[in-house]
Amino acid sequence: MDLALKDRIIAVGGATSGLGLAVAERLLAEGAQVIGIARGQDKLDAVAERVGKTFTPYAADLTDATAVRNLADYLNGFPLYGCVFNAGGPPTGRVEELRMEDWDRAFASTFRWKVQLTAALLPGLRKRGGGRLLYLESVSIKQPIDNLVLSNALRAGVAGYVKTLSREVGEAGITANILAPGYHATPRITTVLEKSADIQGLPLAEVEAQFTAETATKQLGVPADFAAIAAMLLSPVAGYLTGQTISVDGGLVRHITG
Repeated sequence: MDLALKDRIIAVGGATSGLGLAVAERLLAEGAQVIGIARGQDKLDAVAERVGKTFTPYAADLTDATAVRNLADYLNGFPLYGCVFNAGGPPTGRVEELRMEDWDRAFASTFRWKVQLTAALLPGLRKRGGGRLLYLESVSIKQPIDNLVLSNALRAGVAGYVKTLSREVGEAGITANILAPGYHATPRITTVLEKSADIQGLPLAEVEAQFTAETATKQLGVPADFAAIAAMLLSPVAGYLTGQTISVDGGLVRHITG
């Protein structure tokens, strides 16, 4: 299928590792131009050198409101078609382990910048007749994950925001969706597995087997497969799909609506 992404400009957060990198690579393969966003300039430059000139690196700390404002100004200098809102998740932790300072930092890294950047991009998208907003969150929106209370709580808030947003911008040709990944083979899942292994006093391999046993496929997800779904949602062919939180989890979520 031709996703009609050739030469379209899409910004991708967390573009140097994990699912963000996989999405950026898939978009490039579809002929899109990617503005890759991450904290580390060196890692961004390494990706740019490897994938070519259609990848434009932009270093920013998305927890810094001034940096987000500067990023929005930069992106609004392009005929931007889409944006992938993605950054590293909040730290692992149980309710009684966390302080209010941890919640404040998690709010900044998981919620606040997405609202700020979205608001800054909407006028340009409206003027150009539409676009695609895609938020990479977590399956914890639908089924909380042990030892991840910050993610469980704040990503659910993002889901409420995105659903409301989709209702307000749909007539302008702008879609807003969430992809909710389950357990994928990325550095993030390693952190989660290590926390669980520490609590249970078990080897890492045994804990990974526990996690994959919860899924229908009995394995970790492949980032490239996830990226293919993201590319479709970012494309013109997905114009009638909005306001959805789509689990990409190998059948982890047991609820009938998935």
